[in-house]
Amino acid sequence: MASEKKALEELQTPEYIVQSRDLTKLVERHNALLGIINVCTQTLDSLTDCLSVSGLHDLGGNAFKEWLCDIGMSKLQTALKDINGSSLIKLNLNEIMEHDISFNDATALHLYGFITHNKVGSKTIFSPPHESVLSWDQAQTAKWIESLPAPYSSLASAGWHGAALCSLSPHSIVKAGKGALTHSDANKFIDDIKRKRTEVDGGKDSWLTAWNGSNSIESHPEPSVSTLSLA
Repeated sequence: MASEKKALEELQTPEYIVQSRDLTKLVERHNALLGIINVCTQTLDSLTDCLSVSGLHDLGGNAFKEWLCDIGMSKLQTALKDINGSSLIKLNLNEIMEHDISFNDATALHLYGFITHNKVGSKTIFSPPHESVLSWDQAQTAKWIESLPAPYSSLASAGWHGAALCSLSPHSIVKAGKGALTHSDANKFIDDIKRKRTEVDGGKDSWLTAWNGSNSIESHPEPSVSTLSLA
């Protein structure tokens, strides 16, 4: 016993003491990371379970925040701090924008929410089908608007993406036209959008040409049973 004690005392060098302290810190950090991993696993499991059973209806807390990350809209977590899945599906576009959210972000959130809640998109990214009008980014949307005759071509600089384009009202179009468009012009532009959606997506699932943000996700006509297969 005395020899073992002596050997231990000989190990108590400054270098050994530093390494011992570092090891203690690493063990503490390891345990903390295990705790974080456990919380993340529980959040992901809750998200998966909720979405597979009831869509957004029972999604709340960290699981709702994780869903916002999954759809690429984590920046809205603060604005939506008092919102969960159950309340989101009751909001239309204008009500979403009342939470200090831009028109583009509100339409994208509504669209992703509709896709997620009705299980009509990809399991992982909850996005509309590739090459559908709803999937257009701002550049694709601007390119199509530029192909239209004046005065509609002037709207190419509005910065809309596909979801925003499909949710426009006559009032928002007139406002974006900055005096160059009448309400009659706006209605004709909406007709052009409808024709384009039919041209691009008419042979696909019916919700692709029917969706817009004017209704709440909950009250929006549900897709037919044939469209409920996940991509």
